[in-house]
Amino acid sequence: MTVADNTAIIDVDRLEQMADIMLPAAHGMPSASEVGAVNSYLDEVLGWRDDLRQPLVEALAALDPATFTVERLSAFLAEDEDAYTALTTVVAACYYLSPVVRDRIGYPGQVAKTYDPFAYTEWVAEGLLDPVVERGPIWRKVPE
Repeated sequence: MTVADNTAIIDVDRLEQMADIMLPAAHGMPSASEVGAVNSYLDEVLGWRDDLRQPLVEALAALDPATFTVERLSAFLAEDEDAYTALTTVVAACYYLSPVVRDRIGYPGQVAKTYDPFAYTEWVAEGLLDPVVERGPIWRKVPE
């Protein structure tokens, strides 16, 4: 399977193999392929960060999934920082978009929180800011 636009073709199967090496199943977490991270979310991630498309293609061309290791990934940073950044960013973003992964780490997604500007937190009520208030405003006047 490939994802293409006018400038770059991404080999999704190759990317998924590398994602599994970067994010294997461990410590109760699924691997990238177990949650379909790359297949499900690559288009969405590249829709947000199309600037990563060409460096990702370069990373996939430079690295062979058959011999790819995490150690090789570390060395790749020194060889091509842009390609390394694209590969690691895309793989991580795809993985953490998975509802299965988000559920396992206890992340519900962005949640609107209400704020009452008239409610004082405990540390304000306990007087922790009193010395600052008593001191009064201090600043240096900016020369004109």
